[in-house]
Amino acid sequence: MAAPARLDRLERVTDLVLVLLNTTQPLTLESIAEQVPGYPVEHAARRQAFERDKRLLRDEGIPVRTRRLPGNEQYGYLIERDAFYLPDLALEPDEQVALHLAVAGVHLADPSGRDALLKLGATGLGDVRPVATLVTPKALVELFEAVRTHMVASFSYRQAARRVIPAGLWFRFGHWYLVAWDLEREAVRTFRVDRIDEAVTLHEPDGAVLPAGIDIRASLPDDPWRSEGDDHIVTRIRVDALEGPRVAEEVGGDKVEGRLDDGSVILRLQVAGFPALRSWVLGLLDHAEILEPLEFRTELTGWLEGIVQGESGPGKAARGRRPLVAVPAEEPAGARGVPGQETSQRLRRLLAVVGWLAQVGEAPIAEVARRFSMDEEELIKELELAACCGVPPYTPDTLMEIEVSEHSVRAFLPSEFARPRRLTAAEGFAVAASGRLILAVPGPDDAPLRRALSKLDAALGSREAIGVDVDTPGSLTTVRRACDAGQPVEIDYHSASRDESTTRVVEPVQVTTIGGHWYLDAYCRRAGDMRRFRVDRIGAVRPHGELGAPEPRAPRAAEDIFVPGPGAIEVQLQLGPGAQWVADEVPVRAMGRAADGTVSDVVLDVAGLAWFERLLLQLGNEARVVRPPELADLVVRAARKVLAVYQKDIE
Repeated sequence: MAAPARLDRLERVTDLVLVLLNTTQPLTLESIAEQVPGYPVEHAARRQAFERDKRLLRDEGIPVRTRRLPGNEQYGYLIERDAFYLPDLALEPDEQVALHLAVAGVHLADPSGRDALLKLGATGLGDVRPVATLVTPKALVELFEAVRTHMVASFSYRQAARRVIPAGLWFRFGHWYLVAWDLEREAVRTFRVDRIDEAVTLHEPDGAVLPAGIDIRASLPDDPWRSEGDDHIVTRIRVDALEGPRVAEEVGGDKVEGRLDDGSVILRLQVAGFPALRSWVLGLLDHAEILEPLEFRTELTGWLEGIVQGESGPGKAARGRRPLVAVPAEEPAGARGVPGQETSQRLRRLLAVVGWLAQVGEAPIAEVARRFSMDEEELIKELELAACCGVPPYTPDTLMEIEVSEHSVRAFLPSEFARPRRLTAAEGFAVAASGRLILAVPGPDDAPLRRALSKLDAALGSREAIGVDVDTPGSLTTVRRACDAGQPVEIDYHSASRDESTTRVVEPVQVTTIGGHWYLDAYCRRAGDMRRFRVDRIGAVRPHGELGAPEPRAPRAAEDIFVPGPGAIEVQLQLGPGAQWVADEVPVRAMGRAADGTVSDVVLDVAGLAWFERLLLQLGNEARVVRPPELADLVVRAARKVLAVYQKDIE
């Protein structure tokens, strides 16, 4: 006799959701196993399977509640409807459209924004091209949840344990910052989120209360080189005529102490420490020079001389290293029934499809597949599975009534199924971050989006937890107008990757903000191809030729900012303990690890040597070029070039 077919786990967890939603009294594990097919008979295996399912549901934002029952260590489980569904947001049509377009128009690191749109009823937005992207360090979602729910967070920062009450998150200078009340120091502190060393742990407040009157914006760093601390040192820096105007605009006119006849500028900056300033100054190569204080100037030249002399280096970091492997790693094996899809992803999408069908009642298979980015055959399989789900005794009148024909699907579902579900922490963050980024971008009337975000905050029981700043370079308005008008323009452009200035004629296609900076996608007549230009590095902008219907050209995807252009060089870099951040902050194609788990080698594409010089100078002797051999001494040459700026005044 053949063994019975193994039940698809998606069917089991879908039945579990429906059973726990349908009960008014907590159900024991034994009762759940009796009502939900697919759980093992043996008690220990049954408990393991249920705990895995419960964790999956909670990770998906489905609140499985645990209740203590009378008896011997007995617990029961249920899903409360008020916690499962979002309250009615009462969004006006213009508010709904604004919210959907904001989320669809911002590229984040994961699909949580799109998942949130499915829950909120937005489908069919697959043709909306992202016009902005944000970096999202791993700790952001937990910190957002801590701000939203007023929880205490603990983490390691600069190798010191910190315990804080998060007050708000803000994106500025291309980085996320956390403003929080430090419980040990009894003071407001600001942390750069990507420098949090380990995972964030959330705790119940246990009496800890966030003091009133914390000004989040006033607590943020005014400059990209600032770090946490109270003592700030006045520093004077000269930036030459090539980079001076751009840098002066970046740091603000109040930091400009003077402008010299040769076009260079003198900046007066307050910094909390040398390392961050060193990285910023070396990012300008030989275009910048520290004038004061003398100890900072001496420390920088000492750093450069150490590179020239080859002091220390990665050394033992590569010993016992494992072979280089491609990044990203291959995807996990797929779930049974639909290859390449995890049960959680399938459940998330199935609930969204069922919710939409509960609203419309009937739709062509082709339309449903298009709206939810599914293959038609795959969609039919999932709908047929859903039609087998319900509550005991699993007779036709207790199953989800879904009829699938060759070309269409009809659903006769309770109206409650059409209500949007609660958002997960990741989805809530994605909506809040995307909306605030769009609000930070100059443009048309943003009142509908502001109202929509306010209503969502109220429904989630949270206050405004996120702020976003993006730069506004002087040429931005002119560039955007040219793009809107289809006007070819002649631009003066300084390329940071090649450290060269050129004049070229371009045909604007799209202006987008990426990581807090503005970029122009345009067809470059000089290169004969599409190119991406950072707007704050565009100098003069002059109309060129007559207006006309531009040739249709596809802009680059916002997330393809680091895709190398033609002529890129493949470089293998050996890393020391102090250079581990490269694997996270620089796009790499492959990496190798040492026996202790640290990253020992990375392979990356280098399209411009000036960019690579900056990276190597910032790493110092914590990195070494393995190949190609002709770049082995590139960092030494770059260090000598910058040292020459400091030595020119020495007689």
